[in-house]
Amino acid sequence: MLKIFSSLSKNAFNAPKTELKDSKLSVFGFGSIGKINYKRELSGEENVLSRFASLSREVNSVLIAGAITNNYGVIKKSVVVCERGKLVGICDSTYTFENGYSGGGTFRVYNLSGVKLGVLVADDILNADGVKAMSLCDADLIVCIIPEEEKPQHNFLIRAYAYVYGVPFYLLTANSVLASDMLGEIAGKSTSQTSSVILPVKKQYTLLKTKRRGVKD
Repeated sequence: MLKIFSSLSKNAFNAPKTELKDSKLSVFGFGSIGKINYKRELSGEENVLSRFASLSREVNSVLIAGAITNNYGVIKKSVVVCERGKLVGICDSTYTFENGYSGGGTFRVYNLSGVKLGVLVADDILNADGVKAMSLCDADLIVCIIPEEEKPQHNFLIRAYAYVYGVPFYLLTANSVLASDMLGEIAGKSTSQTSSVILPVKKQYTLLKTKRRGVKD
C-alpha cells in the first residue's frame, strides 16, 4: 500500500511537513511551485527548483509538481520530480492541443525509494501508448497531473487504463484527485485542496495464451 498526499494548487513550500513526511509520495498541482524559467534558474536569479529539491530533503520523501516551464522561449507543460534533496528529472507533455505550448518527446519511469513511478503530463491523459509503455517498463504506479478541471471522461479513462494495463493510476486535476487500482475500481477521490489516498500497488500477473497463423521455427 502506498500513501499519497496531494495538494491541488496551494503553495507547495507552505505544505504541512508532517503530512509530507508521513507520505511515500506527495503530488502538487500546477501553480503550486510557480512557473519555471530555465534561464533564470541557471543564472541564479530564481531558485524554484533548488527550493523544491531542498523541501524533498527536509521531509525525506518524493515530491512531484506540475509547472509551466520556459526553456529560452520554448513553453511546455511539465512535471518536476524530486527525491530526498535531488532534482531527479523534469517530464514534458508529449501531447499538446493548445497554441503556444510545445511538446516533449519521451516518457519516463523513475525508480524512487523502491517505487517505479511513471509520470504523465497534462494532455498525455489521452495518450494510451504512454500508459502502455510505462506498464511494459514495469511501473508500479502512474501519476498524471493536469492543469484543467476534472472532466467526466477522466473517471472512465483512468479506470480503463488501470484495468487494461494492470497498473494503478493516480490523477490530479485543478479541482480533484482520482485514483484507480489495477482492477479498475476507484480507490480514492477528493475535491479538497489537500487530501491523502492509500493506493494498493502490489503487482499481479495473469497467464495469457495466444496463437497465430504459421509454423513454429
